[in-house]
This record gives sequence, structure tokens and C-alpha cells, in this order.
Amino acid sequence: MEQKESKQYWEIFETKVRPLSERQQRIIAYKFCLLVEKDLDNLGKGVLKLVEQLTSDHVSLQDCTSYREQLQNKLPDEGTSPYSPLIWALTPHTDTYPAWYSAAIAGLNIVDLKISTLPELTDLTKGILNDFYGMI
Repeated sequence: MEQKESKQYWEIFETKVRPLSERQQRIIAYKFCLLVEKDLDNLGKGVLKLVEQLTSDHVSLQDCTSYREQLQNKLPDEGTSPYSPLIWALTPHTDTYPAWYSAAIAGLNIVDLKISTLPELTDLTKGILNDFYGMI
């Protein structure tokens, strides 16, 4: 079952999210990050606002890098942290880590934190896509 769920999750990202604009891909990452909001401290909540700004405004790469480093320095030695999806949401859009891929990894962090399941995130993603275009 888990392999099927993973396949469905990745399929929607590779076929439906990938062709979206970077801004729309970042909206998906932001919606995923909202799922950890209650588990964030002041630094995390501030970074969540920055992630929200990435969905509509130009945010300096320097700010993203600075906050990403601050979060990384506070990560536990083992396991996933509520900071993990934020770090992925702040990752610059590059050929190696395009925004759609970073958003998908942020979602996997949400699953690792046991806040949501892959089927729930797949459904959330479909809902967001539907809001964009009525795609699904």
C-alpha cells in the first residue's frame, strides 16, 4: 500500500505540479508548511511568513539563505524537525532542486513528522491544483 501511495504522490508532482509556475509550486510548499505551524517557535513562525512572501513577492536570496542556515543550525542530530519543511520551502529554485521537487520533499517531511499521510497530502495537492485551474 505504501508504495502505491508514494507512486501516486510523486506522480501528481511530476505530471501536474511540475508544469506550474514557480510561484504556484511555492504556494503548494507554503500550504504544506502551514501544517507544522502549531509546532513552530518564534524563529519558525517568522520563517513561515517569509515562505508565504515567496508565494507572491520577490524575496532576497540572501534572506532565504540566512534563515535556512539558522534553521539548519537548530536541527536535531537525528530525525525530522518542524523546521525541515521550512528549509525545503526556502530552497532556491535550481535545475538540481526545482521548486516543485522541494515542495514534494517538504511534504515528505510532514509525513515523517506524522502530521499527515501521503494520501492526505496527495488530496491536499489535488485541492490546491483545483483552486488554480480546476485541473483535477
